[in-house]
Amino acid sequence: MRTPLFYGYARVSTSFQSLKNQRHEIFEYAHKNNILIDKIVEIEISSTKNKKERLIDETLSKLTRGDVLIVTKLDRLGRSTVEVLQIIEDIKSKGIILHIIKDGLIIDCNISNPINDMLLTLLSGFAQMEKNFISERTKSALAQRKAQGIKLGRKKGAIVKSIYDKHFDTIKDLLNKQVTVSNISKIIGVGTRQSLGCYIKSRNLGGIDWYG
Repeated sequence: MRTPLFYGYARVSTSFQSLKNQRHEIFEYAHKNNILIDKIVEIEISSTKNKKERLIDETLSKLTRGDVLIVTKLDRLGRSTVEVLQIIEDIKSKGIILHIIKDGLIIDCNISNPINDMLLTLLSGFAQMEKNFISERTKSALAQRKAQGIKLGRKKGAIVKSIYDKHFDTIKDLLNKQVTVSNISKIIGVGTRQSLGCYIKSRNLGGIDWYG
């Protein structure tokens, strides 16, 4: 009999969020429930990107009936209520079991649970409403500042804060030792090789030739 796979899926959509926090929550949940995680898929990309770019389809393609997918929150799966529910239907049709840590839900197609179905719809709706409210507040605030004659956007040449700033000295030291960008990314445990490469360029740290 095939041993089920246990996958975690973590995604952040802004530089102010942390994959590390989601990774920690997934491992902590697994430890409490005596689960051995086979792999965590980590994505650092905007929620407005499509499913292919967020690797959710690719992740699901590696799982089959009886396997388990663990996420910290429902909104990590999709960018809208419709998409989240569509992904959940894909998960259920494949017989994959979905664990949603913060909502305390386990979606298993082998177990009929109308309460779970109702909660999923409600939670997805609330997540989308919250996102819309935030978007509207942001637009309103920007419109108000513009009306007051405040120039929007950052100054040309301004350095934007980055998740890598607190690792600046470590990154610089490792680059001087000719450690590859890929290995530096693994050592500091933050972001991706591509985003780290962009950070190194933006801070004029050099050493970008050894990408291995």
